[in-house]
Amino acid sequence: MAVTTKEIAEMVGVSRQAVSAVLNGKPGKVSPDKRRKIFHIAKNLQWRPNPAALRLAGHEKNPFIGIDAGFFPPYRQSLLVNLTSLLAEAGYQVRLTPPGDKQHKLRVMYDFAAEGAAGIITDINPDLFDWKKFPVPLLTIGNPERLCDLAFDYESGVRRMVHHLSSVHGHRKMAFLCHTVSGLDSGCIQSRAFVSALREEGLSFRPEQIVETTWNEAAFDMILKLIRKNRVTAFLCQQDALAVRLIADLRRVGIRCPEDVAVTGCDASFLTELTPVPLTSIYLPVRAHAANAVRLMLERIKSPGKNMADHPFLTPVGIFYGGSCGCPPAEIPPLYWEEIPQSLEDQQCEIRKTGRYEQFRRYLEFDPDEKKNSKEKNKRKGKES
Repeated sequence: MAVTTKEIAEMVGVSRQAVSAVLNGKPGKVSPDKRRKIFHIAKNLQWRPNPAALRLAGHEKNPFIGIDAGFFPPYRQSLLVNLTSLLAEAGYQVRLTPPGDKQHKLRVMYDFAAEGAAGIITDINPDLFDWKKFPVPLLTIGNPERLCDLAFDYESGVRRMVHHLSSVHGHRKMAFLCHTVSGLDSGCIQSRAFVSALREEGLSFRPEQIVETTWNEAAFDMILKLIRKNRVTAFLCQQDALAVRLIADLRRVGIRCPEDVAVTGCDASFLTELTPVPLTSIYLPVRAHAANAVRLMLERIKSPGKNMADHPFLTPVGIFYGGSCGCPPAEIPPLYWEEIPQSLEDQQCEIRKTGRYEQFRRYLEFDPDEKKNSKEKNKRKGKES
């Protein structure tokens, strides 16, 4: 049976009216900590609003923001959960576009605008429609390869990973494994960052050191050639899924990770736990990304005439040192989930409950100067635009 507002109030130690106000986007004097507790309990114990009561109270007219539900995995669900929670705290309901092709989603986005949406958050490429004439404020989450408002700083993550493999583990020959360099995802910018990082480290680069896997039946043969003939000893992968598959395929032919070849990923998804040695991966802070998205969306709602920036705001990334790079293997905490996680970040709440959060944290690193550097980078790009 779903929890009631009265039961939530008793658990948090506030009045029933305070719970109703928070859940309806009007928190008043309720502290941020208690607001978070209210939303956490409501989500996990399946609280549902009473439609009749909402109509009587006039809440059916609450402002809403439309979100494109097609954000690319592996962090899609985690991003949606955090966006929904943060927007609720700001007083907005959320409506998601249904699954479908981009044209169908665009039609739904225009329908949302006609129905009074305060704004729309999407990852659809702005080049596919006339975004300058879109009737409500629009926020695009994408990657730095194309026009968008917000993206992860993949370039910084790749550069740091190359530097770590070179300076800490002494790898002199590396390769980059991606879906496709010219695809619609972040492959291109990561590939370019890989090439630049090699040169910064004084390492050589040849085109065959970038291996594309999409429609490429010879991809694994090319990888084996790089290892056996070109003496490549480290592979950076565009996503964790590619890294996990590579480790499994190499193991089948007797090549061990990290003893023979180092392999790293990008996403710090739950897949990092499924390799023989936990996967070292570029860590994407999804909660911070969602907070940046909500902040930019609210700014755009306040200034509806503001156009999309020439350069996206970049959310800093970190590195999770799992062990597949050659570092001592991370001690992944025991299985303990409230729900199926998509990333290591999703598990931090559960890890805290085991009392091993600080032990886990030591494998995760954000550059101390990264936040400052990212702010300066974003400021610099703002001036250029």
